[in-house]
Amino acid sequence: MNKADLNIHPIRLRILRELSSAELATQELSETLGDVPTSSIYRHLKLLLDGSLVEVAETRLVKGIQEKTYRLVQPAILGPEDVAKWTAEDHLGYFTTYALTLIHDFNAYVSAAEDEQGGLDFVADRVGYREVYLNATSEELDAAIGAINAALLPLLKNEPGNGRRKYKLATILHPMNEDSVDG
Repeated sequence: MNKADLNIHPIRLRILRELSSAELATQELSETLGDVPTSSIYRHLKLLLDGSLVEVAETRLVKGIQEKTYRLVQPAILGPEDVAKWTAEDHLGYFTTYALTLIHDFNAYVSAAEDEQGGLDFVADRVGYREVYLNATSEELDAAIGAINAALLPLLKNEPGNGRRKYKLATILHPMNEDSVDG
């Protein structure tokens, strides 16, 4: 299985995301991914192990059973070399999976906020979604992306705790067809 197929699968993507911030045992993954059957987690972990994206960090005996703790071997990032040979159909399929993961996570947030907080509060939770259209040269766009990355880098190094809440920031950037948008 290629790296993209390993990475861009709804369940494996969620496993990789969880392992990106902590070493976790299968039971911990099962608790975190409550809607995914434990048998599926085991099956997807095996694929990730076979693909060398995760490894066993530790094995310990718990109540007479070997419990394995897993960690990420390499970031779940696809680079230019990974996508160079994709067809338009490949890109659309992987993008669809990615978009469905965004929808799943947003649904989980909305459902939990209604249940736990007594209602949604997008302002207090700093939630938003929007589209903007901009005109930029490649150089201007590279500078803007660099500035955004520089602003986010310190936050990526933050450990949990001290009043910090985990947030998801998803970006999608693509050129528009000239006739798609006025301006």
